[in-house]
Amino acid sequence: MRFPIKEPMVVSVRVEGKNGFVRELSAVLDFNSPYCMVLSQDAIVLGYSAAANKPSDHARYFPDEVPSMTGMRGIERGIKIPLKKVSIGPLAAIDVDALVFETGLPPKVYFDMILGRTFLKRFKFAVDLKDGKKGYLSLLPSASLRANQKTAANPRAH
Repeated sequence: MRFPIKEPMVVSVRVEGKNGFVRELSAVLDFNSPYCMVLSQDAIVLGYSAAANKPSDHARYFPDEVPSMTGMRGIERGIKIPLKKVSIGPLAAIDVDALVFETGLPPKVYFDMILGRTFLKRFKFAVDLKDGKKGYLSLLPSASLRANQKTAANPRAH
């Protein structure tokens, strides 16, 4: 997939959660975010009932499921969930860790989700700059991702 380099880089994604629940969301590519991030209302629709909890409450019983990270509002904690599948067009990643945040994004943010390194690390990148001004970012499947997709499609092959 090839995207024009711009700020922010917003793409359309298809997210599959528990039990086959699916959402179509707009997402920003964020190479600095260690995790993908989804809002609690989207996580609930995707089938993750724990997303209705506050991270501080959830951490009392499941501390390993509530990591901290630096986010848009400083140090934040979110409930970690395993997204079954995240796709941008024909490119897909299986079992992508994401953090659920209980509050909405600031009103001038025009995306629903952040695609961080838990998704992006599964792909190779190529940057094509034209005259140092305009350019393109290509997102390509990595060799390990292609092998995993073949195994998932044909489990008897291995």
